[in-house]
Amino acid sequence: MYFDGTTLVELISDPNKTAAVAPAIASDNRAQTSPFAVIEAAMELPELGEAGVTAFIEAQGIELRNLPPENRLIAAALAAEGKLKNRLHAACADYYETELFVLPVGEPGSPLTETPLAE
Repeated sequence: MYFDGTTLVELISDPNKTAAVAPAIASDNRAQTSPFAVIEAAMELPELGEAGVTAFIEAQGIELRNLPPENRLIAAALAAEGKLKNRLHAACADYYETELFVLPVGEPGSPLTETPLAE
């Protein structure tokens, strides 16, 4: 599962949400994020900055991956829909061969993904 910056901000800002989804994160060895997501979260949470965001993802067992090569990033971002940041996150998730993580709405429960997790 891939964590974009908006999701990281929500998890960092809401310890209850983090606790609710922590088992799902821990059970998925594909929990990943990108430098784009860290930058996005650090800009939204300037009091934490990069160091605080990085410490959070490390504590949650979320791997910070390198960016895709430029040709793969450009092609996948152009093929995705939405605003630029959504396209960049979708391109990263595609390159990492995982799905975007979506926080559950309403009652705490299991996290959702844009595509089913592989068995």
